Parts: sequence; C-alpha cells; structure tokens
Amino acid sequence: MQFTPHDTRLNQLNAAEDLLHTIDDTKAYPLEFVVFRVTGYHPRAINPELLAGMSLQYDLGLLIEQVSETLEVHTGKSPEPVLSIDDVTERFNVTSKTIQRWRRRGLPARRFVFPDGKRRVGFLVGSVERFFSRHRDQVARGTNFSQVDDAERHDVIRRARRLAGECGCCQKEVIRRLARKLNRAELTIQHILRKYEEANPGQAIFTAPAEPISELRRAKIARAYRRGMSLAAIARRICRPRTAVYRAIIEERLERLGRRKIRFIDDPLFHQEDGHEIIDQLLKAEELAAEISVEERRVPRDLPPYLQDLYRTPLLTPGRERALFLKFNYHKFQFVIARRRLEPRAARMRDLDALEAHLQSATVAKNSILRANLRLVVSIARKHLRPGLSLMELVSDGNITLMRAVDGFDVQRGNKLSTYATLALIKGFARSVPAMLSGQRASSLDDRMIEGLADQGGGRRDHFADRDHVRVLLSNLSDRERGLISARYGLGTDPSRTVDTAARDLGISRHRARQIEKLALAKLRRAVGQN
Repeated sequence: MQFTPHDTRLNQLNAAEDLLHTIDDTKAYPLEFVVFRVTGYHPRAINPELLAGMSLQYDLGLLIEQVSETLEVHTGKSPEPVLSIDDVTERFNVTSKTIQRWRRRGLPARRFVFPDGKRRVGFLVGSVERFFSRHRDQVARGTNFSQVDDAERHDVIRRARRLAGECGCCQKEVIRRLARKLNRAELTIQHILRKYEEANPGQAIFTAPAEPISELRRAKIARAYRRGMSLAAIARRICRPRTAVYRAIIEERLERLGRRKIRFIDDPLFHQEDGHEIIDQLLKAEELAAEISVEERRVPRDLPPYLQDLYRTPLLTPGRERALFLKFNYHKFQFVIARRRLEPRAARMRDLDALEAHLQSATVAKNSILRANLRLVVSIARKHLRPGLSLMELVSDGNITLMRAVDGFDVQRGNKLSTYATLALIKGFARSVPAMLSGQRASSLDDRMIEGLADQGGGRRDHFADRDHVRVLLSNLSDRERGLISARYGLGTDPSRTVDTAARDLGISRHRARQIEKLALAKLRRAVGQN
C-alpha cells in the first residue's frame, strides 16, 4: 500500500477505517475478507487461517497510522476537521492513556502535518464520533473523571495542599496517598490537580521547588542503595522523585571517586586499542608457564600456622610479575582517563560502574602481587624482631610498606619487585622498630616495677615481690584493667601475652587494649609514688 498512487492510498485508508469501525473483537475474520475490504481485490492465494477480532483491530490501527505517514496530509487541507490528542482529552475529559487504550480497541488514528510543521497523531472528527457512538459504555468508563462531584474535588485539592505544604511530599507521592485514601485511581487524582492548577495558576499546589538534597542525606541514600534498596523504595521513603534519588546517588559516587588519588606508571601498550587483550594474553601465557620449585614450597617450621599459609602462594616469575604490573597500571590509567573525560552532569550509573570496574581490576592485580610477596615481609620482619616486640606487629607494619612499594614500583626499569621491596622494608623497619621499642618503654612500667609485679614465685625479695603488696596495687584497677595487666605481664598462672592475644581474649580491639594498658600503668605509677 505504501507504493500505490496517492489517491489510491487515501481511498484504501478510508476503506481500512470503515472496516475498523465494523470489526467485532469477539469474532474471527479471514484474511481474504480483510484484503478485499481494504483494497477491493480478491487475492489468488491466501492463508486459510482466521484472524482474531481483537488482534485485527490493533493491526488495522497500526496499518492506518503507518500508511498515513506517507501521504503527508496537512491538517488544513484535510476534508474534515482533525483533532489532536490534547483536543480529544480536553473535549472528553480523559487522559492520554485512556486515548491509547481506545486506539487499541478500534479508534483509528492517522499521522498529519500540523501547522507547526511537525508530524503528529490526529483523529478525524467523523472517526471519533463513529467510535464513540459504537462504544458508549467504554467511553463512559473512560470519562469517569466527570463523575467526581464538586465536594470531592475540593476535598482532593485541600488534602493535596496539606500534604504538599505540611508534609513536604512530592507530587507523585501526594497523588499516590490520595488515591489510596479516597479509593480513586491515581489518574483521576492527577487529572483533578492538573485541571485545578491550570485554572488557578496563582494558587498552584506544587509551586515551591524542592530543597536540594544535603550531603548527609545523599550519603544515606547511597548507603541504602548499596544495601539493595530500590530507587522507588528510597523515593517513597524520602518523598522525592526517583530522578532526584538517582542524581543523588550519582553525585555521591562521583564525589567518592573524585577523591581517589590514583597514580600510575605509563606504558606505550596502554595507548593501543588492543592493549587490554595483549595484557590478558601475557597473563595467561605466564600462568601456564609458571612452575613451583621445591625451594618455594619450603615452609619455616618456627612460624605460626597463620603465617605458614603465606608460603603456599607461589612466587612470581619475572614474566608474570611484569604482566601483573602492566594490568595493575593499565586499569589505573583507564580509570584516570575515563574520570577526566566524564561530564558530571551527564554521568550515568553505567559510567560510574565502568570506573569502579577499573579500580576493582587494579585491586585484583595488586592483591595477586602482594600475596606472592608477603613471605618476603615475614622473612625481613623476623630479622628485625626484638625482645618485647610482636612478630605480627612487625608483619603488619611491613605489609603497609609493601603496599606502598607496589604502588611506586616501575617494572620497566628491569628490576624485580623483591629487590625494591627489600630495600623499602629495611628502611621502614629501621624507622618503625626503634619507635615501637620507645613507645613500649613509655607505655610500660619501669624494669623494677615489672620485675616486681611479675615475680610472684618469691625468687626476688624486694618490696614488689610481696604478693599482698602486688594485690593491693592491682586493687586500684578496674576488673578489665586488672585482667589486661595480668595477661600482658604474666601476673597470673599463664605466661605474659602480646597485646593482640590479650585483646582477643578480652574481646576488644588492639587499639582499645593499648589505651586500657596505658591508663592502668598510670594508675599503678601513682600508687607506688612514681610520676
């Protein structure tokens, strides 16, 4: 039909509209009948299957709309008046969604060129009248807005103004609450409020713009979204539209990602289009080629079990180490470039997901490097172990140094990370070990006091050795302080313990254990006259 002459197409459209008005949605029709009614021709061969009336109504409406677009008929040159969608909604007091439902049930719509030069859907007045005369019951149900009396309309407006003013609810939330309260459709409430605001522009209900979302609330919104709450649920809870919630989450993530300080070591490979694929191929090839030697499997016997597990992670070959560092810096490079190009106002969730995916990939590569070099930290930490120090404290301090070394290591210089990290660890322990020892001396009793408190076996006979005297001193402490001091300095039957062990036994953090220990020792110093 799209390629037939103009006048023929127009006649066929008129015939299709006539057929559409006569279709009964409860019956079925042969395709041959439809083709003849529209074109006037009997096809030679046709599918014998029947077409359901309801489906045929929809298909004929779609056919009329598509073919009418090829005619480019101007509304001013139409043989009868043309109504736009707004004209129909205004004349019959219905919503545009109701018009769409009528179109699916047989209201024919054509595409016209309106005076503003744009093509839009329009309805011939004659077609509208024929549809309404044939579907009076359906039209009556669709125009149920007119069934709302003046008292109910005033009640809707009064309640809407109170919810918008006193409760600060957004328009969508006001409509939802009123529809549920008054047992009316949301479209009915929306139509009443829209008509009122059009008739009374100076007394609009939703005039005050919503206040911008504060940083604190924005953080709470983002936290709720990360916990799995949907945008719609958050919007209902804070009485804001979903678009505002969406932008708040975007802005919070943008701010969080903008604070990340990312440094990378550039490589020409990063600027190639297939750089990512080349790096992945290098990783796969080095992973297949890697073999664990007998020396790598050897675990020192004097290590605690939780440190022995580190030796089960194989060391990195030079090729795999280079490939992992390339991947590590490549994803940081991609993150920086993508963040620089991102326009905050046009940012979408998928853009931020891509940014975070680069950070996640960089973290995975960094963790692979760290796990393979943690045994190096343990080895050097054991060499710097001193009386009174905990190996785990040294390892924790060394892990931080190792992480900084990985961030600053340039694999292009040809050195191994172990060489670079060894120097960094030695320098780090040279600073941290004396500080730990000095801090421990400041946070503990002097040697005479500790020896006296710890010597409950009667080996030494100074004034601290007397058990009753020790018991009197400890009575100045609270139960938690007394338990911690006894555990740390072996005043009970058990030997002395580290801060980590004592904190774990008491169910507190190591930082809190040090605070309690410092406070308890200060009390003991005052008790024995030491300031």
